[in-house]
Amino acid sequence: MGFVNRLKKAFSSKPEEVKAEVEEFHDPHQERLAEAFVQRQQGVIDDAMNELESNIQKVKRDLEPTPAPAYDAGEVEVMDLLSADEQPQDHSELNTIEHQSVEEMGDHLESATIVGDLPEEIEF
Repeated sequence: MGFVNRLKKAFSSKPEEVKAEVEEFHDPHQERLAEAFVQRQQGVIDDAMNELESNIQKVKRDLEPTPAPAYDAGEVEVMDLLSADEQPQDHSELNTIEHQSVEEMGDHLESATIVGDLPEEIEF
């Protein structure tokens, strides 16, 4: 059988080894985008450092308390409510207060205690 195998190898074609070169995709814009990103990040860092290093302190202005709007319109007749010529009013924004900062609300919950909380740990 060795002779037959040698004849087969002699007359058969050998598969050529093809070296497949994998070509990586190179984005032509990647370098420009990376540079722009680094510049934006550096700008943000510089702005933050300038703000931290500045000696200027922002002065808080004293805000006047806003009184709650009156919800009661007084005595109203049923026919006044059903009239078609009066435009409906939106009362969803009546008691809305916008806070500029959390600090202006005060620390009124600092001394609050949790009801039912035990002062010391319990071991079973």
